[in-house]
Amino acid sequence: MTQHSDPVDRAMVLSRDGWGRIIALIAAADGDLAGAEDALGTALERGLRTWRSSGVPSNPEGWLYRVALNARRDVWKSSAARTSVALDPEIHDGAEAGADPAESIDTEALPDRRLELLAVCAHPDIDPGARPLLMLSAVMGMTGKQIASAMALPSATVAARLTRAKKRVAAMGVRFGSSDRLELEARLPDVREAIYGAFAIEWTHAVAQPREGMVGEALYLSRLLTQLCPGDGESHGLAALIHLSAARFPARRGGSGEFVPLNDQDPQSWDQSLIAEGESHLREVHRCAGIGRFGLEAAIQLLHMAGVRSGITDWPMLRRLHDHLDRIAPSLGGSISRAAVIAEIDGPGAGLAVLDTIAADDSRAGAFQPAWVLRGYLLARLDQPENSAVAYRRAIELTADPGEREYLARKPTPTSQKLPGAGRV
Repeated sequence: MTQHSDPVDRAMVLSRDGWGRIIALIAAADGDLAGAEDALGTALERGLRTWRSSGVPSNPEGWLYRVALNARRDVWKSSAARTSVALDPEIHDGAEAGADPAESIDTEALPDRRLELLAVCAHPDIDPGARPLLMLSAVMGMTGKQIASAMALPSATVAARLTRAKKRVAAMGVRFGSSDRLELEARLPDVREAIYGAFAIEWTHAVAQPREGMVGEALYLSRLLTQLCPGDGESHGLAALIHLSAARFPARRGGSGEFVPLNDQDPQSWDQSLIAEGESHLREVHRCAGIGRFGLEAAIQLLHMAGVRSGITDWPMLRRLHDHLDRIAPSLGGSISRAAVIAEIDGPGAGLAVLDTIAADDSRAGAFQPAWVLRGYLLARLDQPENSAVAYRRAIELTADPGEREYLARKPTPTSQKLPGAGRV
C-alpha cells in the first residue's frame, strides 16, 4: 500500500466492501495489484482533498473508481505499457480517460470480480504463506503494518512477502476474465484455507481479546465467500466455524486475564449474534446437501457449546462426527480431539490407547501441546499422578501463552478435572 492510502482517511470514504470491488475491477485488466492499489490510493487522496471543499458525491465509490481507473489508463497508455496491456472492454466501458469524476460509475452495476481476485490471491504459484496476507491487502485494503500487527509477524516480513506476491501476480499476467468458473471453483479450497489460516493465527496469538481488525476481517472474508458462492456448502461451513469460534472470544479469559477452558466458560458471555450467524451458515451447509471438513468442525464446536449450556454433552454424536472428519480430512488436531471424545465414552484407558497409537504413527505428536494436555488429563483420571505431572510439564514447555501455562501448572485433581479444550481452534 502506498502512503496515499492512510487507513484512517480510507475509512472515512470507502467501505471494506467497496475497496475489494474497486481493486478487483481495476486489477482485472492486467493483474497488477500494486498498480491498482496505487491508483485507488491516488483517488482517495484526491477525493479527500476535493470533498472537503465541495462535499461528498452521492456515489463516492463510483467517483473513486472512475478517478482510479483514469489513473491506471494513464499508465496503460504510456509508451512503456502500450504494447503489453490488453484492456478489457467489459471493465472499461463507459470509463473514458479524462471523464468527469462527477459522472461517477455505479460500481454495483459492474461485474463483481472479487471471487476472481480471491482466486488470484490463492493461485498455486503464490507462496502459501503469502496468500492470506495478499487477501487482506488486496481484498480488504489493510496496510502491511495492520496485517503485521494482526498476524503477529514482523512488518518487514509482511512487506517482503506482499511485494514478492504482487510481483508474482503481475509477472504471471493474470487477467481475471481468462479463468472459467470451474477453475475458480477449483481454487476455493485454497481460498478457504487462507481465510481459515488467518483466523487460526489470530486464535493462537490473541490473549484476552483478538487484536483489532483480524477476527473482523476473517469474519468478513468468510461472509463474502458465502455471498459470492451461495451454493458452496463448505464455504458456509467455514463461515459457521469462524463465527462460532469468534463468538467465544469474550469468555476465553477471566477478569484477571487467566485462561478459561471451554467447559468452564460462561455461555452468557458468548456473542449471541455471532452464534446465530454461525447456526444460520450451518443450516445452509445442510441445504447444499454436502458437508465437508469445515462444516463438520463447526457442527462439533456447536455440540460442545450446547453441552456447556445444558451440562449434558452428546458424546456419541461427537464421536460419529469425529469419525467422519477423520475419514475425509485427517489431521493431528482432529485425531487428538477424537481421542478425547473416545475417553469420555469408553474411559480414560481407551483414550490413552488411541493417544499412544497417534504418537506411534505421527512423529509430530511429540511436539504437539494438546496431545500432552490430554495425556496429562487421562493419566490423572487413571490415578497415575507422577506420569500425569510429567505429561503436564511437557505441555507447559510447549505452551507460549502465560495464562494457559499458569492454568496447566495448577494440574487439577482427577475428580475436579474437566475435558481440556481440543480442536483446531
